[in-house]
Amino acid sequence: MIDWIIGGLLAIILLGVVLYWQLAIAEGAYLGRTVVMWLYDWFAPRYDNVKQFRPALDTVMLAMPIMKHLNQRTGAAGAIPQVLDVATGTGRMPQTLLVQKNFTGNITALDLSERMLAIGRAKLSAYADRITWLQQDAQHLPFDDNYFDVVTSLEALEFLPHPRNALLEMVRVLKPGGLLIVTNRVGPDAWKMPGRTQSTGALAAWLEQQGLHDIQPDTWLVDYDLVSAIK
Repeated sequence: MIDWIIGGLLAIILLGVVLYWQLAIAEGAYLGRTVVMWLYDWFAPRYDNVKQFRPALDTVMLAMPIMKHLNQRTGAAGAIPQVLDVATGTGRMPQTLLVQKNFTGNITALDLSERMLAIGRAKLSAYADRITWLQQDAQHLPFDDNYFDVVTSLEALEFLPHPRNALLEMVRVLKPGGLLIVTNRVGPDAWKMPGRTQSTGALAAWLEQQGLHDIQPDTWLVDYDLVSAIK
């Protein structure tokens, strides 16, 4: 009888560990698209408070490199820059860019979660004429080749079923000479997502194999490095 009780308790503990891993650490990434959508829709109202983004850091690490790139682009005089943010969540990257006085571009903000997009749309309603909010799978981007001047994706790749396929899609829609900025999962929990994470050096080498250049890895957060590259 005692053995049965101990066995039952161990099974409950193991189940709890697995559920915590799948739902809290992996955020449903191994459980399919429906679970991911449900989790992010459920979490959306608390997302910004939990993340506690630092606008000043985002300006330095995200907005300034994009602005510098757009200002240096040749042959684009008079053109309106087009930026795509993949897995935008509640619009962190759009907000970071749109508050910059010298940013004159338009942004397409794409995410799978309808509630995330709804919060972003409400939060950035003052810029409604410059943002297109799109509910769409990141691995099947509905855009022509060579369309965007800048493509970004923050804290998302490891939660996609096939991260490199998503990256190939981002590269496909990026113009020659365009800027790609993505994050790479590192830190103490990276090993808990087998098949979805890799070293930053490995990611940089893979991007180079796809024909990108001027690849620049940067330390960013405890759990993420930033990697930028030019097509």
